[in-house]
Amino acid sequence: MEKLFLVWKEPIERKRYVIGELTYDFEKYTFRYLKDELPEVISKGFDFFPGFSDLDKIYSSSSLFTNISTRLPNKARPDYLDILNTYDLSLIDDEFNILSRTRGRLLTDNFEFIREFNYKKSKFDIAGTRYYIEDGLKSLLKVNDKLYLKKDDGNSKDKYAIKIIYKADLKEYILGYVPRYYSKAVYEMLDNNIKYSAMIEGLNLDTPLNGEEVTISVKLIFDSEK
Repeated sequence: MEKLFLVWKEPIERKRYVIGELTYDFEKYTFRYLKDELPEVISKGFDFFPGFSDLDKIYSSSSLFTNISTRLPNKARPDYLDILNTYDLSLIDDEFNILSRTRGRLLTDNFEFIREFNYKKSKFDIAGTRYYIEDGLKSLLKVNDKLYLKKDDGNSKDKYAIKIIYKADLKEYILGYVPRYYSKAVYEMLDNNIKYSAMIEGLNLDTPLNGEEVTISVKLIFDSEK
């Protein structure tokens, strides 16, 4: 069973909420809303994900839902192969894997699909980089540079907030935060003093991508059997 979570980013505070679940059992796709955070996101202006207007219904289909497949890169684009290559994909990857890698993000809304957190290896974009990255710091960052995680107890927006730290020239720089949808899992691992390795996987420091002025992607593994 393959699984992705649907995340909605509140447009003002830019807080991310896990609001739905898409599964694929290699025969059919299923989508349902997750109830835990729905009351809060509705109070903040969320209505429904386009095409899934019934918050109580379980949707199913033998093929990827049209309202989701249209979020994938268009095969008719002249740069389609370049897009696949950018996301480390190939022509043999199926739609679910392409959705997983590209996250189905569009410039026109605040939705994305993300994988469940994996302690053995997870990848994600740092949240809030636009508030911290300055030109002087940009010149220091390189792919595979080591990163450090630090609990930010007392953070008013996320009680499990985790800062992502970069060290250079005997200084510490905050690059941003672990995204909220992964922060609790990471916080618990740090709380239990589990060894980890965090590194920069990719940098997009100058070209806006999906509404973010700066994007830094991280690869993270924990020394855990969980």
